Amino acid sequence: MKYGITYSYWGKDWEGSDYPQKIERARKCGLDILEIFYGRILTMSDQEIAEINAAQKDNGIEVYALGGFGAKQDLSSLDETVRRGAVEEAKALLKAISRLNIHDFSGINYGQWCGLSDPENKARRFEQAARSLGEVGRFAADYDISWNMEVVNRFESYLVNTAQEARDLAEASGSKNINILLDIFHGMLEEDDLAQAVRIAGDRLGHYHVGSNNRKLPRPSFQPWNEIAAAMKEIGYNKSISIEPLVHTGGTVALSGGNVWREMLPKGWDDQMLDDMLKESLAFLKKTFD
Repeated sequence: MKYGITYSYWGKDWEGSDYPQKIERARKCGLDILEIFYGRILTMSDQEIAEINAAQKDNGIEVYALGGFGAKQDLSSLDETVRRGAVEEAKALLKAISRLNIHDFSGINYGQWCGLSDPENKARRFEQAARSLGEVGRFAADYDISWNMEVVNRFESYLVNTAQEARDLAEASGSKNINILLDIFHGMLEEDDLAQAVRIAGDRLGHYHVGSNNRKLPRPSFQPWNEIAAAMKEIGYNKSISIEPLVHTGGTVALSGGNVWREMLPKGWDDQMLDDMLKESLAFLKKTFD
């Protein structure tokens, strides 16, 4: 199993300009993956791309991409002009992230993140998303990229709230490159059984996000870690698990989707404490999942 961390653990924003430094920091913490938001990748200079790729090679770290789509990128839109434009933007995104040798893109990448209008047309939007994802998946195959649809809670989307809905959409796309990202936080709100959700995702499970119930670092708790690990072994899943803590107030993470309204870190925390806590959490995950 490969283990990763999302970039925003070390800061309050989804994105930054210090990816080579964070890649090195991920290595020093014993990780295999740094997961970054896709937005800036679309306009990165050749020099920055080269610096990030060199850092990946020097540190033995892979970069994954993640993010949520807005109205303009809504692959489920009932407006055909918008849907076609969204497909073309998705193709441009795939081409852009391939410059960083990224083979894993996850997020609310099948509809609009926090776009909760028009739920009465969920079935029609499902069909539109399937059409779009079929085309996107064929393009993703050219770049060997797994397009992982994140299963999120009802407050962020109505299109895909369970592993079963994600599996149905992945299969309806007709593409093997359209897969599933399960996230334990969202699953605790929507799934009846977190281990069964893993089994339902099955061979479509492309990535897995972990954290505590309040989005701190994963740790021993009431969460059914052992049952989830057993389900992963049952389906033969050994790809990747990324830690996605949302712990900082006042930045784009807190104010643009993460909803962090109180201090989530110990008093007096510093960079060394962040890394020490991350190493401890990683040790727990390896003991549980390896």
